[in-house]
Amino acid sequence: MKKTFKPSNLQTFKLYCLTIAASDTSGGAGIQRDLKTFHDIGVNGLSVITGITAQTNQKVFYAKALPVEDVENQINTILENYHISAVKIGVVFNQEIMECISCFLKKNKQRNIVIDPILKASDEYSFLDEECFSFMKDKFLRIADIITPNVPELKKLSEMSVSNERELIQAGKQLSKKYDACIFAKGGHLKNDGNIKDYLINGNNIDSFSTPNKHLSKIHGTGCMISSAITAFLAQNFDIKTAIIKAKKYFYSILT
Repeated sequence: MKKTFKPSNLQTFKLYCLTIAASDTSGGAGIQRDLKTFHDIGVNGLSVITGITAQTNQKVFYAKALPVEDVENQINTILENYHISAVKIGVVFNQEIMECISCFLKKNKQRNIVIDPILKASDEYSFLDEECFSFMKDKFLRIADIITPNVPELKKLSEMSVSNERELIQAGKQLSKKYDACIFAKGGHLKNDGNIKDYLINGNNIDSFSTPNKHLSKIHGTGCMISSAITAFLAQNFDIKTAIIKAKKYFYSILT
């Protein structure tokens, strides 16, 4: 009996997504979580490692950036040999690495760049000093098509109070205009016993996404998971709003 040809089952027909982030020894966040998410959603995952960490799902004990030359060799190899449909960027450690990433992605005219602006781990371990944070805030985030801050990150990036949904939207609008990018502002850190509302903000255009409060904001790797899921669906040519809806459905299917 003749076998049915199913291109969707062949690895060579899958789209390529790239994650640029740190390694997580616990496997719950960073490169490991991104690649697992890409696999679950059905895209090929490629990676550029920016640094290493020693951590559990509760605490980061150690983190160290790779030399920028090592990051450069990885990203150059990937971009010269694969067509990348979307990129997710996580922990970047320092200005040299951010400049390297920016240079290569601009040269490649890369589209669908999602930046999760990770400043601290859930246990408050800091990945960026103030000087490097300033570079991220003023320059690096301008390469993004979508930025996915949680409430603490949104507050620090916008230098505004973010204590309720109205302030979250205002801060998101400011950042969207500053970076000429979509802001996916996650409301999980706001005090709310009912539904959680996340917002997609593109200039003055606002879409909201309401989900039951499952108190997941402190769970290790949630930010990596949602941003990499959005990346994977963007790679499949879904528009931003649809990619977020699908990413949130995936997110809650895994964690609840």
